[in-house]
Amino acid sequence: MTRIGLRIPTLLVAVAFLATALAAIAATPAADSPAPPPAAGRNDFAIGTPGEAAWGPYSFPAAKVDPTAAWSEVWLCVALGPAEVQGYRVRCSGASYLDFAIADCCISGDHWELKGKNWDVYPNTSVTTAPGPATVYGQTSRVYNYGGTGWNPGNVDSYVECTYPHGVDVFGAGSYITFSSDGLCTVTPDAVRSRINRTP
Repeated sequence: MTRIGLRIPTLLVAVAFLATALAAIAATPAADSPAPPPAAGRNDFAIGTPGEAAWGPYSFPAAKVDPTAAWSEVWLCVALGPAEVQGYRVRCSGASYLDFAIADCCISGDHWELKGKNWDVYPNTSVTTAPGPATVYGQTSRVYNYGGTGWNPGNVDSYVECTYPHGVDVFGAGSYITFSSDGLCTVTPDAVRSRINRTP
């Protein structure tokens, strides 16, 4: 069974993002039976309908995942400025691939990028972007497991970066990331850093 969770990098960043998000989508009608927001320090959200994790009157959409996926999580990527980069280390056991896709959250016109790399006997990199309309995912991107490394045989050990290449330039800005795999994975976010995104 696919597990969908929403992870928040830090409470402070999440509060800043949500204040902007609520102002941008204040006209959105409330769901019939919204799930309550999590208590401070808690990361998991209750699942609403399949493919969505609900929080209050808003839904956090998940991308369509490969039918072979055994694991899936939805994460929130927040940028408080155009140069901020949010990284995630994703490690999977029993996996032949890791998929990731991104969608803008709240203000149409923002474009986001995910770049992922898997350390492997044959290292591989994949890039995807969000097309711009709010809550619309771009194409799913994939890195493959070709056998791992001598120190980590058979497992996926990848790093995925979320960046804001361009858009309407209103911050804080947010996006949704869906990770999925045919193995079981853990996602560990890094601290947000400011740097120029050098991906073409």
